[in-house]
Amino acid sequence: MINKRYIVNVSILCFVLFKSLVVSSQDIDTDEIFDKLERLEKNVSDIQKGKIEDVSKSISSGYISRNEKRLDLIETNVRQNFGTLEEIQNQINLINEKLDLINSDFQSRILKIEKKLEKINIQTETKQKMNITTPKNFSQNKLETKITEQKNLSEDEIKKKYENAIKLLWASKFDEAEKELIDLKNFNPEDLMPNIQYWLGEVHYAQKKFEKAILEFGEGLKKYPDSIKGPDNMLKLGLSFANLEKKNEACNVFYELEIKYKSAPKNVLERANKEKKKLNCPKE
Repeated sequence: MINKRYIVNVSILCFVLFKSLVVSSQDIDTDEIFDKLERLEKNVSDIQKGKIEDVSKSISSGYISRNEKRLDLIETNVRQNFGTLEEIQNQINLINEKLDLINSDFQSRILKIEKKLEKINIQTETKQKMNITTPKNFSQNKLETKITEQKNLSEDEIKKKYENAIKLLWASKFDEAEKELIDLKNFNPEDLMPNIQYWLGEVHYAQKKFEKAILEFGEGLKKYPDSIKGPDNMLKLGLSFANLEKKNEACNVFYELEIKYKSAPKNVLERANKEKKKLNCPKE
């Protein structure tokens, strides 16, 4: 902006000149007047130009300098943020790669466990077939009567039979408990089958018949993986392997338990973790 004082001085000068021109208009030549006006206009233009240059210099040395610094700072921040985003993206890529590896390893271990269980199952079935003997007084009529009785059991009778099997187990009457559970299994009550299968494993586990326990717990995992007894089956499967001093199999089962049943009861996960430390399982 042009200084106010400068504008006032120019105005006064113009006024005086005009007045002198009016007073002595008869004595001064017209060309001379126009010449003076041109010179005055040029002087005003020169003065204005000098002021504008001063303002321009003031802007370039102050305002522009400050804004250039701000732009440099913004550019630096943008570069830093871009670098941070690249680092985050790299970390996400690494995490995805690790998850893929874990998933592949998980599938591989499950297949190994299933193959081992299948092998143990075949061996046990072969032994059982070799040891099977038919009672002397066994008759077809008695077998048919037994099947008929099972088919005619009511829901309440099934529940009582199930409760009785558990009581027999807690009373360490293992043979009777096993017989009761097998009878129930043959009857095949859908809502109780996962539990029946699990308790059959417990009957053998309580007697330290760990190979048979592995078969029963393994069958429970295979047939009813999503049942409420799924985490318990896997825990006891791992413990059975551990009792047979099969460290690798036990560690694999405990690791799979933590991966497959993340929302399992707290006591189950804590027991699995405790057993891993006890076996000194290698870290994943």
